[in-house]
Amino acid sequence: MSATYLDAEARRRTVLVVVLNNSADFERAACYGWYRIPQRKAPRRIGADFLAFYQTGAFRNQPEAQTISYIAPTRRYRLMLRRDLLPDEPDHPRANDYYYRIDIGPLERLARPVPATTFRRLTFIHTTMAQLLAAGDVKELFRIDDPFDRLWSALREHNLRPLKNRIIGERPIDITLRARGGYLGINCDDESTAQESRPTLLTERWEFLHLAPAAISSDLPGCLRQIGAALLRLGGSMLHQPPVAE
Repeated sequence: MSATYLDAEARRRTVLVVVLNNSADFERAACYGWYRIPQRKAPRRIGADFLAFYQTGAFRNQPEAQTISYIAPTRRYRLMLRRDLLPDEPDHPRANDYYYRIDIGPLERLARPVPATTFRRLTFIHTTMAQLLAAGDVKELFRIDDPFDRLWSALREHNLRPLKNRIIGERPIDITLRARGGYLGINCDDESTAQESRPTLLTERWEFLHLAPAAISSDLPGCLRQIGAALLRLGGSMLHQPPVAE
């Protein structure tokens, strides 16, 4: 595995574990450089610096079956109709469904593949490069008290309606909030490691915040104050405090 994935900054990068159920999708990833996720089945957060590929039992004749053996850096994200994504299948029952297309760099094999010894039915897991490189089993990739989940829940408790996976430019926004004067995009990442590609001209007004996972974990109220101030600048109102249990 490349040493570029082993330095301190790289180990802070985010990883989305995705599922490969068939050889056709593996070929698209390995040979053509893209992966797809149906919008209706997408996880709450699709944005990540890398994809890690879990190959299911469909690859039972290969040593990679039921392991995470390959990773690839993400390049850009697009939302497309399935019929445009797979033009050779125009009559597919889901031809008019929307899919996220994630363009990726070259696949690289992990020096130590991560097996699923007891956890076979997998969906999506959002984790970090450090956890991926240290894991001895897929079940070790789940993040306990994930800062993103904490922030999402806190926003709901303050009577806000966070929106997931809004794509601006070529990258997704982790959390989007509507305000009277525009939109607030929030990414739960360290700004120093963030990969950004946003257009300079937008038809709607946007503000963007980077909230580091460590800051969310250590000072969630402070992060909420930053969000509240940004919403005020966009013509919104103060965050509603959650009800106090008696």
